Amino acid sequence: MKLPVFLLMFVLAAAAGVAEPIRGVVKDASGGVIRGAVVELLVDGRSVAETKSSGDGVFTLTPDRGADASVEYTVRAVAAGFAPASRTAAEGARDVVLTLDVAPYRQSIEISAAAPPHEAALDLTGVRESSARDLGEALTEVDGVWKIRKAGIANDLVIRGFQQNNINVLVDGTRTYGACPSHMDPPAQHVDFAEVDHVEVTKGAFDVLHQGSLGAVVNIVTKAPGMGFSLKPSFTAGSFGYYNPSLTGSWGNRAIRILGGYSYRVSDPYTDGSGRRFTDYAAYSAMGKGRRAFDINTGWMEMQASLSDRQQISLSYSRQQAGLILYPYLSMDSDYDNADRAAVRYSARDLGSTVRAVRLEGYFTEVKHFMSDSQRSSAMMGAWMMASDAATHTAGGRVEADFGRNFTGGVEAYDRLWSVAGFMKMSGMLTFNPSVPNVGTRTEGAFVNYHRDLTDRVRLTGGARFDHARMLVEDPRGSTDLYYQFQNTRRTSNNDNYASGNARLSVALSRGMETYAGVGSTGRLPDAEERYISRGMGTSVTVGDPLLPVTRNTEFAAGWSANHERFYLRPSFFYSVLNNFILVNQQPRLNMPPMSSGMGMSMGVATTARSFTNVDARLFGGEMTWGFKLGGRFSIDGGGSYTRGIAELAPSANVRSRNLPEMPPLRVRSALRYTRQWAFAEFGATAVNRQPLVSADLKEQPTAGYALLGVRAGFTHKRFSGSFSVENLTNRFYYEHLSYYRDPYAAGVKIPEPGRNFFVQLRYAF
Repeated sequence: MKLPVFLLMFVLAAAAGVAEPIRGVVKDASGGVIRGAVVELLVDGRSVAETKSSGDGVFTLTPDRGADASVEYTVRAVAAGFAPASRTAAEGARDVVLTLDVAPYRQSIEISAAAPPHEAALDLTGVRESSARDLGEALTEVDGVWKIRKAGIANDLVIRGFQQNNINVLVDGTRTYGACPSHMDPPAQHVDFAEVDHVEVTKGAFDVLHQGSLGAVVNIVTKAPGMGFSLKPSFTAGSFGYYNPSLTGSWGNRAIRILGGYSYRVSDPYTDGSGRRFTDYAAYSAMGKGRRAFDINTGWMEMQASLSDRQQISLSYSRQQAGLILYPYLSMDSDYDNADRAAVRYSARDLGSTVRAVRLEGYFTEVKHFMSDSQRSSAMMGAWMMASDAATHTAGGRVEADFGRNFTGGVEAYDRLWSVAGFMKMSGMLTFNPSVPNVGTRTEGAFVNYHRDLTDRVRLTGGARFDHARMLVEDPRGSTDLYYQFQNTRRTSNNDNYASGNARLSVALSRGMETYAGVGSTGRLPDAEERYISRGMGTSVTVGDPLLPVTRNTEFAAGWSANHERFYLRPSFFYSVLNNFILVNQQPRLNMPPMSSGMGMSMGVATTARSFTNVDARLFGGEMTWGFKLGGRFSIDGGGSYTRGIAELAPSANVRSRNLPEMPPLRVRSALRYTRQWAFAEFGATAVNRQPLVSADLKEQPTAGYALLGVRAGFTHKRFSGSFSVENLTNRFYYEHLSYYRDPYAAGVKIPEPGRNFFVQLRYAF
């Protein structure tokens, strides 16, 4: 859309008067202000406005235009680690004070009681009670979310059995892709804890705002600058030589607000329950075993300016520089991994009754990643024998508008360029192969979202989307010989078109109780690795399939929630029918190799290659989250999750197992918690069932079950807060089932989880 069209939208402001705002502050029981609390304005139990408290705890809520002046409003505040609080207020009220006590049971995951059971928001204040080193590990606090640990950090996410390209991981709604084809650097790796305000997790095929949300969408929301001056130093330390100092500062007034921060994370290799370092499980050299596990620096800034009471513009930038990171799961380690993110955003609100608000966004992200075997015994005197140089660049943007009270519509587009160059030194010769041959992916999509209250108890929500994508190999040095041998094609370009849609009905049964059911269908593109990777030598070959079509998930979901003064209960269920699901396979050779390929590393004499194929499959399961307030100051909470994956057989592609690989087993958790106004203590347990449902096609092995114990304690007193935890209290030796990791670059070993480990964090807010 052209600029004049937006200017026309901005002058559509209606002549009706604007309702008087309600202002106030959110505090804790000690009198300290609470930043980032979700504050809602309710009428008859329905939310009509929502905001967050600023750095000094202040909030402003504006009722809808044309509201009846006699309406009685309820102001409600919810914050991680605190019990909700509410009070009535008239339009134009000032100095509304909401005082929150420490929560009698943990609701740090469900910060919005009105959210459907398939949605969760993880607040980082509550997360820091745990010993998580990164977001991938922290998000396992959400039922139905697992991790794949490949190192001491950089954990990849698995949600209801969906992983990697099957889930959409965004940062403030923008796309940051990793550069490594083995997901050494998943998107969440490139965001530091200290940057993050909260993380929104939407499970299932119910997102039409972002292209590619096949099984779930994870939106990492970073901190925004607040009003006044704020300086927040934090220091975290833990077992295995883990240190994480960070500093965040902000300043702002009504016209301009600025935020900046820096964080440093470093650790030695962890040890498991038997006392062995994780570097003992892979072929590390003596030099490699003496290295740190990771060493990461991150800096970020954001500036917001208010052009008027209704218009705002912001500019943000983040830079992460990671030095050596050891990945014993894989055959190489990361020598460096640098990521840049930049975004500019513009928003205008209260424009009128036809076009209520407009949001524009543009962004650029870049990741440069180099990995090698320089720390392994295969290297000579620290000089690598094999290496890979990878880079990915993404530029994109979106335009959204709220039409009336019920519709949101917009367009999204982005352009991603991905290249991976492989190197091998043998007998004094250096060979080169463009493993991912500079593949460009360009997508455009249009979407509309709709919500409407059919009655005072029944709400209908739904959406639709259409996407077009073009994919092209842009490196002329890329060979098509392996595609021909194993996939019977030499294609180097693709065009894809597909539609998505969903509908969901939610019914408020009584005060605090709600049920919902919905159906959604969406798709995702095969990525450049799945279609165009080409690497191998001798009998070890990895090749993509340029003929892969779009994967589709058609899902039915249902759930129920009850939020009571003394308990909450939130079960949810899902059933997904997957068409053309992309599965790793051992692809038989279809054609003999040409007489001369001309590409050293691409020459293959293998009869099978590690590749990707399509199968029809089903995924089903569910989650349960619950909590009860016991007598005195005690409470208990917990949850559980289960996923089952079944594949249709495809013997011609060597898919002979009905068990989908990399499926998490049944997991349940519970915790007993004691709270006072300013402090808490908790004893928790997690039990994980054995997983016998494995894929023999990929040589998965059954994994034994295990049980873990942990203790946590923390306090919040005015501007000072802290937490302490001991995880794996009994020093249990165990493997997570997802410690199995697939090719390419797999080392072929399983790495156990950390043994007993300690964690402490102290924070202060000036």
